[in-house]
Amino acid sequence: MRLVLAGALALSAALSSRVAVAQPLGSIGSLGAPEHVESARREGKYTFCSSPRRPLTSKQRDLCPLASDVTGCEGFAKACLTAADGSTADGDSEARTSKGQKNDGASDGSSSRQITGALGAFAQALIWLFLAVVIIAIAVPLVRALLRARRNKELADRPERATNVAVAVDRPPPPRAEEISDAEAALREADEAARRGELSRALGLYLAASLSALDRRGAIRLARHRTNGEYVRSCAEDAARKPLREIVREVDRVEFGKLTPTGDAVANVAARATAVVRATNAMTAALVISLLALTLLGCGASGDRRRGGTVDDPAGDELPMDVLRRSGIDAAYLSTSLAALPVPGPDEVAPVVVVDATRVLIEEESAAHLLRWVDAGGVLVLFGSPGSWPHELAATEGTATNDHVDVVTSEVFARGARVGNARALVWPDSDPIAFAGKSAYAAHRPHGKGMILGVAGHELFTNVGVARPDNAGVFVALLDVAMSDRRLTSVVRGVSSAAVPSVRVARAEDGIPPPSNPFSALVQAGLGKGSWHALAAAIVLFLAYGIRQARPRPAPAPARRAFAEHVEATGAFYGRAHAHGHALASYGRYAEMRLRERVPRGADPVQFLATRAKVPRDDAARVWKRATEASADEAPRGDELTTIRDLGAMLAKALETG
Repeated sequence: MRLVLAGALALSAALSSRVAVAQPLGSIGSLGAPEHVESARREGKYTFCSSPRRPLTSKQRDLCPLASDVTGCEGFAKACLTAADGSTADGDSEARTSKGQKNDGASDGSSSRQITGALGAFAQALIWLFLAVVIIAIAVPLVRALLRARRNKELADRPERATNVAVAVDRPPPPRAEEISDAEAALREADEAARRGELSRALGLYLAASLSALDRRGAIRLARHRTNGEYVRSCAEDAARKPLREIVREVDRVEFGKLTPTGDAVANVAARATAVVRATNAMTAALVISLLALTLLGCGASGDRRRGGTVDDPAGDELPMDVLRRSGIDAAYLSTSLAALPVPGPDEVAPVVVVDATRVLIEEESAAHLLRWVDAGGVLVLFGSPGSWPHELAATEGTATNDHVDVVTSEVFARGARVGNARALVWPDSDPIAFAGKSAYAAHRPHGKGMILGVAGHELFTNVGVARPDNAGVFVALLDVAMSDRRLTSVVRGVSSAAVPSVRVARAEDGIPPPSNPFSALVQAGLGKGSWHALAAAIVLFLAYGIRQARPRPAPAPARRAFAEHVEATGAFYGRAHAHGHALASYGRYAEMRLRERVPRGADPVQFLATRAKVPRDDAARVWKRATEASADEAPRGDELTTIRDLGAMLAKALETG
């Protein structure tokens, strides 16, 4: 009886095992995966086997042992041989892999450091190139201005006097500043006038061009009633005020002082006018170059893994994603980072999340959130070296007896996969589901309300790894187990699972936590210091040029300041002309007019002045007579300034007390 019962149990187990192979319980298509791979490759968009991307990276070279097992992968095998012959480092990598001394995490870490170093060197070279372009953009206008000034000086020195006399009679006066619409054109016209020897006209054009450029930038406001001195005082550009003052001084010397202009003076005015008109060219060029550099650094190509519409990366994940979709799975990439993965609620069923740790760098913040997501009921599938998994899982890598992998569970059975690297998974408290020889290659275990399925290698989640039909069956079988785990966790949580199985795959950048603000995004991209520099440059550029683009608002001048300066300038002019008699006569008429406005009708102005100013009448009469009887045509006596000073003091006291 016992023999009959044992035979019945054995037969039942064999039949159930046979049924699991033919139609696995809860399977999502592991038996049809080989056909899906072959049909996908027949469509012709996958060229990673025939013409792979070169040069091969370290992760791609790790897949070279599989090249001979994949039909039609002669191109990849040839690329592997070329890489092995051309680099001893590749041979050392194969030796380390065959002996199990290095894992994928170390290899990918070295590759990441190489890529980071190359990008750093490229960024540094780009920055030096940018600085060189900025220096050239600033130096070229300065050199041109110096050469132009020297050329103008040489040309102006030759026919200076004769040409001035001959040409100045027929030429119309230079246009006023408010009549000029193009300051650059006025500069060119001034240069031509200087070359012809019309130095007076050139000076006027240089001044008009400078004023027109400053008005367009909002530094001054042109008006017919304003004088050159008012333009200088009201100039809002500190850098332009000094050269404008020099230009105005030289123009006034020629215009009002009737001095003959010289070639040196015109050359100096030309250099200053050119600097005023073209002051923002260098800054504008620097801004354009900065924006171009930031565009190249921040908005460059994102490294598309497709070339010409075909997939040419042997280590890519396009073919595995295609196989999952053909097997009836809703497979897609994550729409958010791992650190922002929505935690499933009590009535929600989260998709199975697949992370290739050799491709995705899981930062500490992302790892912590990912484990919280699993605790809430999610199912996580980890491919790659256990050393790159979250350290809370305490998984390590071992060495297997061979590189053949079989999936053996109570519901799923798939055999015949080859991964090319003899790895094993050492994971305490886990349940093995796939074996490489006698060692565990994949296992799963509960974590909170969810499950984690770990695979010791990443080969099965690559284009070359899945291109082998038996590998595709084992790959989909592993996802079968993950789907079964999701159904199990859903039952435990009392939630009905979704009708269509869904898988979300993390991309390379999804392991980096998202920035909390735009500036932190720049910092994480390595552009933090450059952003501060750009901000400082933008502020300086705004203060130097941008703020002047607003509508100009003239500041009110201090009361009587312009008149006082006009009086001082008139007095200085009288002094240079030795017109002392004219100055005394003018001031005498002014004093008589002001005093008669205050003196009562019929009163003596001399007595009024002496009484109010509290001076002796004889002194007042003497000063008054000298001032009122002065004539502009008489020869200077030497007492004019003293008389003006005394009369002014008496007049001020008389008007104050009166």
